[in-house]
Amino acid sequence: MGGTPEGLLTGRILKAIKKNHPLSFAFKVHGSGYQESGIPDLLICVEGLFVGLEVKAPNGSETVEQARGRATLSQQAQIIRINRANGLAGVVTSPIEALEAIQRAFRKQERVRVERLELEDQEKGD
Repeated sequence: MGGTPEGLLTGRILKAIKKNHPLSFAFKVHGSGYQESGIPDLLICVEGLFVGLEVKAPNGSETVEQARGRATLSQQAQIIRINRANGLAGVVTSPIEALEAIQRAFRKQERVRVERLELEDQEKGD
């Protein structure tokens, strides 16, 4: 990745994902005027789960929360769209946070599966 702080962080995140999820697909989005604005920096598929991660490297004395707060309105809107579509998206500031986001995607998938099974059971009982 590039020599910017976010570019270097993105490279470290991709390396961590490939190490922990070797069969995953991870793609660095290089934004351009030919795509919708706000698409997350990383698009990932792990065991069929879709994950979008917006990478923000804290600057100098900036806190992690301040770095996350730099997500633009269009980035926030895309994160909401992905989450509503039962993917998982968010802003991350470290490789550990990225791996934790993937784990949240697995937990979310399990919750959705359980909710669907409960709904099917309710419909059978009606």
